Amino acid sequence: MYRNILVAFDASPPSETALIHAARLAKALGASLRVAYVEVDPALYFPLMAAALPSVADMQKALDAETLAVREAALDILAREGVAADFATLPLMDSHMHIADRVLVEVRRVDADLVVTGSHGRRGLARITLGSEANRVLQRADRPVLIVKSPNP
Repeated sequence: MYRNILVAFDASPPSETALIHAARLAKALGASLRVAYVEVDPALYFPLMAAALPSVADMQKALDAETLAVREAALDILAREGVAADFATLPLMDSHMHIADRVLVEVRRVDADLVVTGSHGRRGLARITLGSEANRVLQRADRPVLIVKSPNP
């Protein structure tokens, strides 16, 4: 059924839930699993934050530390689930591109036949103001998408 699963992961609670589901599904199906983290350069969206950092090197160091923490969180979940996976860091270098678009570029590149993503399940004004990357993936994907809702707090 599914042989190549890609899961979007950013170490948030919804993405942790999605990774657990994707790992269990990959294990049950004998599918390969790819964990994709979109690394967003804060200078693209928060130029004032970039100005507060003393140098480009400091900004890169902060990005590298965050990416390492996300990777370690993913590897910890995968170890608990007993599943091996590839981990891909996907740089987002264009402020006009959404995280969902970057994920879908990778989906097509690796020819994943299922995309798994988490969702906060926001509604109303929160969804309008914050947007929904999971919804963008669902709307723009040309293959099956599994959206795993985060448990209510």
